[in-house]
Amino acid sequence: MIAMPENIEAQSQELAKFAQEQNFDDRYLEYFSDIWQEAGIKDISKMTIVDAERTMQVLSSSEASVEFVKAFYAQAVRQGMPSQVLEYVLNSDTDGDGRTLAQEIFVDGTDPFEPDSPDVAPTREHSRHQSQNFELEI
Repeated sequence: MIAMPENIEAQSQELAKFAQEQNFDDRYLEYFSDIWQEAGIKDISKMTIVDAERTMQVLSSSEASVEFVKAFYAQAVRQGMPSQVLEYVLNSDTDGDGRTLAQEIFVDGTDPFEPDSPDVAPTREHSRHQSQNFELEI
């Protein structure tokens, strides 16, 4: 099992390292751009917590794979996502299963937008777009 970085700085560095190891082709960069556009984000470096929440809602509704979510936020770090926004995202538990997004993408390898336990009811409706299929095999 992979050890999860303990603090936001280490988690950011882990995401940046992951992003550097990737060679995102134009197709994936276009997928990332589509997410930002749908969330209404024009400048990643000026994101707010509200922007982060909208972005997580878009990712949740897109059926993005764990690998895609990790790659998406890794690319966001490279593009200057503010540290307080990244900290909010990494510490979020949007599916209400008691695991943060960071724990789910670094340790568990599970969908941070769907509860891992059948005992946990989702805290919000998860609409799915059949036309979008974001799979990133690494």
